[in-house]
Amino acid sequence: MASVKCCDKFGARNILGIILMFLASVAPTARSSGFYADNGLQQTVVVNRLPGRERREMQQEILTLLGLHHRPKPNSLGIDLSAPKYMLDLYRSLQQAEDDPLHFIPSPNATVALLPEINTSDVIMSFVNHAGKIHFLRHERDKTFYFDFSEVSPEETTTGAQLRLYKDKSDHVIGRRECQLEVYRIRQGSDPEDKYLQSEYNRTVNSEFEGWISVDVTRAADSWTVYPQTNLGLFYRVICSNGREIDPGRFGIVGRKGPEAKQAFMVGFFRATMELHMRRTRAARRRQNTDVTYADEAAESWGWGQYHSQYSRRACQRRSLFVSFKDLGWQDWIIAPEGYAAFYCQGECSFPLGAHMNATNHAIVQTLVHLMNPTKVPKPCCAPTKLSAISVLYFDDNSNVILKKYRNMAVKACGCH
Repeated sequence: MASVKCCDKFGARNILGIILMFLASVAPTARSSGFYADNGLQQTVVVNRLPGRERREMQQEILTLLGLHHRPKPNSLGIDLSAPKYMLDLYRSLQQAEDDPLHFIPSPNATVALLPEINTSDVIMSFVNHAGKIHFLRHERDKTFYFDFSEVSPEETTTGAQLRLYKDKSDHVIGRRECQLEVYRIRQGSDPEDKYLQSEYNRTVNSEFEGWISVDVTRAADSWTVYPQTNLGLFYRVICSNGREIDPGRFGIVGRKGPEAKQAFMVGFFRATMELHMRRTRAARRRQNTDVTYADEAAESWGWGQYHSQYSRRACQRRSLFVSFKDLGWQDWIIAPEGYAAFYCQGECSFPLGAHMNATNHAIVQTLVHLMNPTKVPKPCCAPTKLSAISVLYFDDNSNVILKKYRNMAVKACGCH
């Protein structure tokens, strides 16, 4: 278990260490763990005897490292609804762009993937419309939107937000006419019963246009993130020639009684602050430092430690490790992927350190000193030299769909440090 105890320059004593710790904690008569690891014979095999208590602890640790306090329990899992369908399309586009950037062609429904907010965001979240929560405008619910921001942390910076409306071709507006789509933020007045409208965004839309309309509502989303109590929803109207207001439905905009695949929703782009990243990293390290002793004891108890001790005598290199979300029983809230290849680093950093070991100059010097005095200076550690992020698409408790990027989750390369 030397790889668990070693630090690397990325400070990656995070989920990979937690996973390896529980791989050591195998025992008879237990359930499938959801992990698939290198068996030392160039084969990847299932680690399938994780005790129930340790399994639950492991799941909670991973949830915490994913930034979740508990396992989400969404009320609805309609993947064909407008917001989940859009987010799944976006996820697939991002995966294709990452896998084959030279030949990537975004799908027509995921043009948002080209927006700069994508690259600067850690979290992309869709919000379903809960217009029924706006009681003071209950007679105009097809003109109002309410999006629940309770799952958004005030420590996350809003980098962008879009209100997405679907418009059919209008049969009630004769000829090619352009109308103004005016979106307002509902604000609280000085009197508790007093509400007023603050202009958020205006856009010109042709009556014959058919498809999704994107409206920039970044200012509203930013205000609701920092000051949640100001979230009273949005209101919109359609103004055509001569300043005449027409019903949005007559203009072709799909209302709440329209097809589910065309329901309005919001997409928000958020970036976690450095303070939030550091706090999560410190918490993960504290948990791991506490639990490594237990992992070592379990490894010795069940013989896994001896196996890995022999296996680690091979040269330092990347080993196979696959985490299956499906086998963990999380398919009811994780939409994609079914799992991911985490990999891990293990092996000896012995003299001479070949080029394939990606050894640092310091590691080479440390190896030479270790040869002269093994009791004073230890060997360098086999640790990750390059880590990559993964993206996970999942439902939250409010059935909103979240696409979140998690840094330093998969090992790309190993070396001696």
